[in-house]
Amino acid sequence: MRLALADAATPFGERIRTGFRYPLRGSAPVTIVAVTLFEAIAFFPNARLIITGIGWVAIYAYAFGCLRRTADGYADPPELALESGDRAGMALVLIQLTGNALAVLATIFFGIPGFLVAVAFAFVLPAITMSLTFDGVLTALNPLTWFAVIARLGGQYMALFAVVVVTSLLQSGAQYAMSEHGPHFLGMLAYFAVANYLTVYNFHLMGALIHHRHDDLGHRPESEALARALQPDDDDALLRHVNRIAEDDVEAATGILTERLREGLAPAPLHQRYRELLRAQARTPELGVHAQIWISALVVGGETRRALGVVRDALDSDPVFLPDAPATCGTLADTAAHGGMTRLALHLALGYLHTWPGDAGAPNYGLLAVRMYDRLGEASQAALLARALLRDYPEHPVASDLEARLDTLGGRTS
Repeated sequence: MRLALADAATPFGERIRTGFRYPLRGSAPVTIVAVTLFEAIAFFPNARLIITGIGWVAIYAYAFGCLRRTADGYADPPELALESGDRAGMALVLIQLTGNALAVLATIFFGIPGFLVAVAFAFVLPAITMSLTFDGVLTALNPLTWFAVIARLGGQYMALFAVVVVTSLLQSGAQYAMSEHGPHFLGMLAYFAVANYLTVYNFHLMGALIHHRHDDLGHRPESEALARALQPDDDDALLRHVNRIAEDDVEAATGILTERLREGLAPAPLHQRYRELLRAQARTPELGVHAQIWISALVVGGETRRALGVVRDALDSDPVFLPDAPATCGTLADTAAHGGMTRLALHLALGYLHTWPGDAGAPNYGLLAVRMYDRLGEASQAALLARALLRDYPEHPVASDLEARLDTLGGRTS
């Protein structure tokens, strides 16, 4: 079974944006629908409170599974909630009920506005939830734990809290619009579906924040150990990972491949995917730099045919592209000529001649260009270039070949 892994380096802001798709992946939609249909029984008066409570415990149990799985670096929701999620779900329901009760009691006994108590409780609730997931109830109820988590996460915790507030408002709005001002049964069903969806989303974000900041929080994602066991440096796995990241963040996917290519020899699919990502971002200069590096490595490795394919690809983005070393350019010109790639051989031979006219091999590649012009039926261009070469390199050994070539071209250019 292939496991999709998340990249801890992905910015948390990006996870907030893309996380809306998380409750729609894997088994999450089935779970949300199943719990929602169960909660629909609460439409009937008998045992309404019990049914609603069981429904919340069930969705929390699954959401805790999502939180753990996301914090451990997995991209997809769990198939089933862990058994411990039931206990954590029950504990969270009781904690929330206690928080609401404190908001009421603070007003009655201490004269403290209940709204302020409710806001303060809502602010620390994500910290409580994250601690409850991994540390248990006693640690989660320790205020020192809350403050430590909030201090370590800083501004990103504030972003998480803002999302929780917004989704809470959305749930309230859904309840008002669907339950109070719509078809009662269907409105209630829609409200539960929205609430369950947003619950899974919020818990996923808590896990994403733990995964993103796991070093600061002292958490070791399970996926790292699993990835090491499954040879995470395997380039096929890396390519699959990059493709998943590219669905949401092309720049981040490009950065992953950049680091891999810097390590040394890499298989062609990684290079090809890297070029696709660069082209998608219109990063033409980097395409040229990469082409130079890859072409050189391919020529050194004896893969001149593949190197010519890279040259063709580079020419699509830059019509004047040329390998940046005479030895590389010359080798590829010869390979193209012998392989029947006449236009490409002409481009490389002329490029060699014009870029390195003082190089010892320049006259030879000038002659190759003359031959390619002739092969293409462009006799006048071949003759013009042959005369220029005779003028520029009169003492070079290729002079006799150029004169012989001019003799054969004479009848076709007159």
